Amino acid sequence: MKQNNFLQAILIVPVIFAALCIQFACSKKIDVQKIPTVTTGVITGITENTAISGGNVTSDGGASIMSRGVCWDTIQDPGTSSYHTSDSTGTGEFVSDLYNLSPNTSYYLRAYAINSAGIAYGAALTFSTLSHQFTCGDPITYNGKLYHTVLINEQCWFRENLNVGTRINGSTNQTDNGILEKHCYNDEEINCDFYGGLYQWNEMMQYSSTHAQGICPVGWHIPTDIDWVALSESLGGDSLSGGKMKMTGSDFWALPNIGATNSSGFSAVAAGNHSLEGFGYLMQYAFLWSSTLDNSRSSYAWSRSLYYTSRETYRGVGYTENSFSVRCKKDILPKDK
Repeated sequence: MKQNNFLQAILIVPVIFAALCIQFACSKKIDVQKIPTVTTGVITGITENTAISGGNVTSDGGASIMSRGVCWDTIQDPGTSSYHTSDSTGTGEFVSDLYNLSPNTSYYLRAYAINSAGIAYGAALTFSTLSHQFTCGDPITYNGKLYHTVLINEQCWFRENLNVGTRINGSTNQTDNGILEKHCYNDEEINCDFYGGLYQWNEMMQYSSTHAQGICPVGWHIPTDIDWVALSESLGGDSLSGGKMKMTGSDFWALPNIGATNSSGFSAVAAGNHSLEGFGYLMQYAFLWSSTLDNSRSSYAWSRSLYYTSRETYRGVGYTENSFSVRCKKDILPKDK
């Protein structure tokens, strides 16, 4: 009897082992089936810093969908460790809104879905954001320096004097040598940083009397005499406009700095000038070039002057070999006001 029991036990062991193997194999197969199935939605609504996508969880794999959304990055095959959205739970279609993207940048994107078995991804798609659309008031970077902008009665201006080029001593004329040159007050670079560069008219115009862009960035130009007239008239005329354009206080102007309110946001500073007599008038006068030559004297061009003792704007002509400050004006009136 004991021997029969022993034989039965021996026979039962393989059966149990086989059953365990079958059960283990089946459980592995079930685990695989539990991974969700998800597809990536088309990418629409692309702007300079936003986009819209989403996906469709077509199968939950037999387990509840705990999270779903899209992942994106500038590298291929982004995962949930990259930027991602979390767009509810469950199966079916979903929409994902992407924010804080960088302008003019290429991204990879794919949908994801997570259940208790793991994470599944849809196919990866690529898209590129649009280039930044300038609106007056936005800062711009030019030659490594940041310039702020201001909208004054439908004219868009730099708020700072231009400061580009290589400093040369005031005793040396700026020449057509392929190198953009500037003078800095008292031959000190720090004064260019503080007040902007000083430019002879031909250097500013890049040696062409019709080259309106001059040393300004693309899309901007040296203001014409007519541009200056329009600005002054929009601020109440020459008798008042200077005060509305001047920085207040005594950091950039000597006292009494009469009439200074800077209500226009133009933020003029008294950068002085350089002439045959050398540097002069720092903290007292601002001299600003136009691109318009004086028809009666080809070696003179129209300019604007602001004084620390007056609220007026003075229209006059300057000798083209003098070095004055330069402002840039937008070519096309901005659409966003």
